[in-house]
Amino acid sequence: MFETLRKRARNTYIWRMMLSLIGMVIILAATKGAIFQLAAGLKGMDITADPESYEGKAVVLDAEYFLTDYVEHTTTTVRDSGSRSTSTNGNSYIAFQSTYENGAESSTWYFYSIYMKKSKQDMLYEKMDETWNFLNDESGITAPPAPVRVMGTWTKMDSQMERYYTETMTEMGIEEGEYDIIYLYTLDTGKLGNVNPYLFWALMAGVVLLLFWFIGSLIGCFRKTYEKDIHKYLQKNTNYSIGEIEADFTGAHAIGKELWIGRKWTVYMCGVKAQIVKNQDLVWGYYFRRTGKNYVSQMQLYTADKKSIYISLSESLTKDALRYYGEEQPHMIVGYSAELEQAYRKNFQAFLDLKYNPVMKEAPEGTFLNI
Repeated sequence: MFETLRKRARNTYIWRMMLSLIGMVIILAATKGAIFQLAAGLKGMDITADPESYEGKAVVLDAEYFLTDYVEHTTTTVRDSGSRSTSTNGNSYIAFQSTYENGAESSTWYFYSIYMKKSKQDMLYEKMDETWNFLNDESGITAPPAPVRVMGTWTKMDSQMERYYTETMTEMGIEEGEYDIIYLYTLDTGKLGNVNPYLFWALMAGVVLLLFWFIGSLIGCFRKTYEKDIHKYLQKNTNYSIGEIEADFTGAHAIGKELWIGRKWTVYMCGVKAQIVKNQDLVWGYYFRRTGKNYVSQMQLYTADKKSIYISLSESLTKDALRYYGEEQPHMIVGYSAELEQAYRKNFQAFLDLKYNPVMKEAPEGTFLNI
């Protein structure tokens, strides 16, 4: 018995592992593996490297100097009435990094664009003031602005953004030269792995949960969780032995792959755990189906102490199971009607008198029925 239950539990664990892996792959593919790119580049993007090598990748950059904003990004909403409203999403800024090459007499400035959402505007205006105060201080007393660590996607500028960018650079008197390198790229902080940063981190949280699910399922393959509830049942019912249950299980009717109806007990899988119920405690069973969004197909069983047992099962398999109950458990009512449900809910004793109580009165005390 336990070997059969172990195989069913293991198959469930394996399916969970496969589903968790598929889920992780889909999320990581949808976000273009950005989490790995960020993890690999936590020390910060190398601004001196070929900018094309970072194109389309999620990067971390310690942005040092902000010169000016040059494009305001807005969204216009047109209502059914024809009215329009415009909201500002954020701004694109011209920034640069300053680095000293080996043996160089002066630092090299690497210019690029960076998009930041509107909520960062006041902070970045302060950074722009700090940048210009530092650049215009000939005394060397003013400290450079503290870098701002940002995450985003390194993106090639489209033609329109490139035109605004280069026009602004020209107005500021900045030209490509030996110590002035102009990148036609923008660091888009509004995207990580091609999705909104909030959605990205929510998806990464999902990956973590799926990873835990995978690990838990892997561990579960080597544990005996599937038999715990049967041992609990025996602890509460010390007059029965595991040998009796196994003997009954051996001759049980297998319904599908996760339900076994014996003469004395019904054993069924609920997830990765095996559950057991004494057939003599069952009073009613029928098939239930709910269509639509929350689809349900199950066999519903009810006990003499008004406990409900729901076993996911197809209609045809439920018919097989109920046939065995009807043939071998004379105390059970099999099948549904509105009158039966009303009696069960409104007058339970009258419901038991329909079949359960009369059969029990004739059964020898302390014995199983039909044995």
